[in-house]
Amino acid sequence: MKLNRFAILPVILPVLIMCGCLYGRVHPLALEPSAKVMRSTEYEVLGYAEGISSGFTLLGIFPVTARPDPARAVDQAIRSLGGDNLIEAVYYSERKVYIAGVVDIVHVNGKVIRYLQ
Repeated sequence: MKLNRFAILPVILPVLIMCGCLYGRVHPLALEPSAKVMRSTEYEVLGYAEGISSGFTLLGIFPVTARPDPARAVDQAIRSLGGDNLIEAVYYSERKVYIAGVVDIVHVNGKVIRYLQ
């Protein structure tokens, strides 16, 4: 019996596509007293927030979305609570490798503040 080498493709392809993350790693990047320049020393703390920016590259080579940008992550965290700045900012990077490509993620955590003046 002669076996067609493409006959197994409908079985293997869904298995490969449905595989989850093959590899993941988190790296600390920085710890900053404030994400942006402090305009005043008088402020109120609105709460704790996190911002995320991510990018995807197909097969780890071809960019599909924009690269992760820490400034976008900071802006997202600040906007989430309607503040003006982020203090005690902690930056870290995460990379997840899938069969189809690589996802790079930048996380920023900190306290969102609003200036009183």
